[in-house]
Amino acid sequence: MTIKPKEIKKTNRRGVLTLAVLGLALFAGVLMLAQAPVATNVGYGAKKAPGGRGVELKPDQKIDLAMKIKQPFTVVAVGDLLEFQPFSKMTDPDIQAVVSVVQKADLAIADLENELRDFDNFGMVGGNLATKEVADDFANMGFKIVSRANNKQTDGPSVWEDFRQVERVGIVHVGVAHSLAEARMARFVQLPKGLVGEVGISSDGGTEACCSGGTVVPVTAAQLGQVKAMKDALLARRDEIEVPVAMPAPDPDGTVNVFGVTFTTGAQGTDVSGRGGRGRGGRGGAQGGSGGRAARGGGVEWFKNSLKVTQFHGVTAPQMAQLRAIAGDTGTGSDLVAFGTQFRLMDRPGEHSFDMDPQDLKEILTQIKTGKEASDFLASNFHWHQNRYDFQAYSYDHFPADFEIKFAHMAIDQGDDLFAAQGVHTIKGVEIYKGKPIFYGLSNFAFQSGLMPRAKGEIIEPLFAGQSGGRGPGGPGPAEDGAGGRAGRGGRGAGDVAEDPNAIVGEHETQGFWQLLPNLEALMAQARYEDGKLAEVRLYPLDLGQTPRPMSQVGIPKRPTPAVAKKILDELIEYSKPFGTKIVVEDGVAVIRIPPGDRK
Repeated sequence: MTIKPKEIKKTNRRGVLTLAVLGLALFAGVLMLAQAPVATNVGYGAKKAPGGRGVELKPDQKIDLAMKIKQPFTVVAVGDLLEFQPFSKMTDPDIQAVVSVVQKADLAIADLENELRDFDNFGMVGGNLATKEVADDFANMGFKIVSRANNKQTDGPSVWEDFRQVERVGIVHVGVAHSLAEARMARFVQLPKGLVGEVGISSDGGTEACCSGGTVVPVTAAQLGQVKAMKDALLARRDEIEVPVAMPAPDPDGTVNVFGVTFTTGAQGTDVSGRGGRGRGGRGGAQGGSGGRAARGGGVEWFKNSLKVTQFHGVTAPQMAQLRAIAGDTGTGSDLVAFGTQFRLMDRPGEHSFDMDPQDLKEILTQIKTGKEASDFLASNFHWHQNRYDFQAYSYDHFPADFEIKFAHMAIDQGDDLFAAQGVHTIKGVEIYKGKPIFYGLSNFAFQSGLMPRAKGEIIEPLFAGQSGGRGPGGPGPAEDGAGGRAGRGGRGAGDVAEDPNAIVGEHETQGFWQLLPNLEALMAQARYEDGKLAEVRLYPLDLGQTPRPMSQVGIPKRPTPAVAKKILDELIEYSKPFGTKIVVEDGVAVIRIPPGDRK
């Protein structure tokens, strides 16, 4: 198509006219802006939004410390995870009956006593070694939070490898961290029904029992007779309990070893105790005041949320008077600090009492309260090993020590919705305190003690260069080896000698110490909440080896036979009597129901 010249001229005229109009409009706008006043208080005089605070400076603690999840909510709490080979996918119906309860819970928590390792990239070192696949087994069962605040103390790289494995499968860990402040803090998991948290705690010190010596104290012959009578009096009570201390070897002439003290008519300063002035405090006290583990290269590798306790040996009034005379103490109070240890006046000899470190107590309770303020549901997991008696074997009590009851109540008072404890490898009773459940001793969930590996390897250096270095073959064993020796924990003890030196002896052929019947039963606690209140607790008895099994299957939790279930639940009812807990048994399960009118 051809455009004619006249048409071009018309088009140009229209374009020029359009530009002229736009130019005049722009000029007029600029002129108006130049003449208008500049606004200096934009919005001045407009209606203001309502003032006041959205959140009070000091919120209502009754609201903030209450459970905030109003939907039906179920929590499963179990004891120690000492699992060395996976089992949760086994088709045994008695295993699946246990696993399914955990899997169906909104929240499942436990104590992590395993030392989980990627052997190909880390090395085989530690005492409670388990392959990384065990972490996947934990996740398959549905555990959401585990506490590492316990007496399994390994070097720093091992702790972080443990955490790496549980984090890999989406499980949160609490109770141990790079600083004490962080170790004390709650950690959280977001669930569909709300934000849940947990604090992990361990008590350290105070696990000595009769009849060791220690600090040498010179006495007269008459005074030596007095302390010997004290030792005889507490040993005479051995038959009162299920697992007493072994009868000690006879004391050397002129000497009595008792209360961790060596009383002697010999020369002052002569150590005849056989322990060379070893420090006091028993198992669990090795971490000292900080709750941390010092690195060999300097600094601190890790800190544990530790509550230090001081143990008092119970003595009668006449015994206290005799001890004061030996110590040259003229006091009259109920407590005596002498000879490097502590005594407390009690009705019967050989009993224990404990004081909690006040600074530890305040800091831990502060973080429990803080954790609850920041979450919709909070639990605490406490790992304790203290006994009530001098004449009781380490870690075998069925009733809580005095400080354990005090602390559990304090934790509930500061906001805990559930309190679960273990450590002692035996079950204890249950208390409902202010509408909240306290499980004083759930024992072990998985306790494959017959398969507990002997450490053989070392940390692989390239992966942890610049940290604390390697560990030679046969690294640190469990903290509890002093009680009963390795022979009872999955291998031959140092004193075991095969008749034929060339015989092939498997490492799991000698068992004993941790395979007593009290160690091979446990409780799985299920707490059900409705409208933010505890409505029901169900306690499932677990059989970890009450009936004969091959060693490869010892410690796997199973639904017990009716006879074994009755035995365990009868014990639970007996152990819960001091707390007035009303328990009924239905279909092999202990049930505690909270009537609607009693829910708090």
